[in-house]
Amino acid sequence: MIQVRRSVADDLPAIRALAALPGEGLTADPGVPLPLPPRAVAPDGADDLRDPTSYDGGVLLVALVDGHVAGVAGMRPVAGRPRTGRVVRLGVHPATRREGVATALTEALEDEARRRGLTELLLRVGDHQPEALALYRSLGWSESWRESRPEWSWTLVWFHRALVPGVLSVQVRACADEAEADAAEDTLPTDDRAHRGRLARQRAGEGTYLLAWAGDVVVGHVFVSGVSEHADVRDALGEHPEAQHLEVAEAVRRRGVGVAVLDAATALAREQGAGLVGLAVEPDNAAGATLSRRRGWLRRPGLTPEREWTWTGPDGQERVERDRYDYWTRALAVPART
Repeated sequence: MIQVRRSVADDLPAIRALAALPGEGLTADPGVPLPLPPRAVAPDGADDLRDPTSYDGGVLLVALVDGHVAGVAGMRPVAGRPRTGRVVRLGVHPATRREGVATALTEALEDEARRRGLTELLLRVGDHQPEALALYRSLGWSESWRESRPEWSWTLVWFHRALVPGVLSVQVRACADEAEADAAEDTLPTDDRAHRGRLARQRAGEGTYLLAWAGDVVVGHVFVSGVSEHADVRDALGEHPEAQHLEVAEAVRRRGVGVAVLDAATALAREQGAGLVGLAVEPDNAAGATLSRRRGWLRRPGLTPEREWTWTGPDGQERVERDRYDYWTRALAVPART
């Protein structure tokens, strides 16, 4: 369980110890102890951690795992730009990386920025940290520019995040006909007109294709299949409904559409009398993992189904690709029947 809150003076020894760790940007290392031995003095280059009041005008957050500081992230105002903030000092304990700590901190900073009336956030990260670059892109941050100097062996990548308005009101319902499938194609295009294919699957009784509508525009979708498409999942968990092809239009992400779509899929599975519903999420899809976790889904360690697909290269040769997924499930309380 990850808890994010504002830092207090008593957190500083743990924050300083976290900032002093080597190996920034490397993958998880469970060998580093949690909690870290407290550090009374800020490490070199961390002047902002010498004085507890140094974040006046900004905020410094900590993420707690099992009650211990496992991550830290700050936000400061940008001089001359009263509606813009800058994310600084984001770091995660090596033993808890790839567990959603950085995502939780980033999202908490975005929420704090909205409460302060900010409309944009900036941050920078070195291109020698590919995991961090992938994280910010997956959370909807956009690259703005790159900064390099002759004495640097790496390049600074600057990102910005436009803070969109609040939750978008949507209606989620089953796809009715080809016209609605084509409306989905307009805003969420596919290479092979897959929306009509999912409508055909619905008509064949394989499941229900749910579309999320904002007015007359489709902004998201999910196919709720009657059974999992993965044989290893069926062997491990038995037959159960599965949410497939969940997607939200990029222009409205982080406005509650994903929540509405996933909750609608969950409700449909419950109405059908299922005790469990499943969902396959790409391992590098931090936003998808965070959404699932927040809506009460649990990742099944060791259950990593694959999906095989083919494509034709420019040379006319057919190629086979395999994608691996993390598998998430949610237990359902089946409504009583009278």
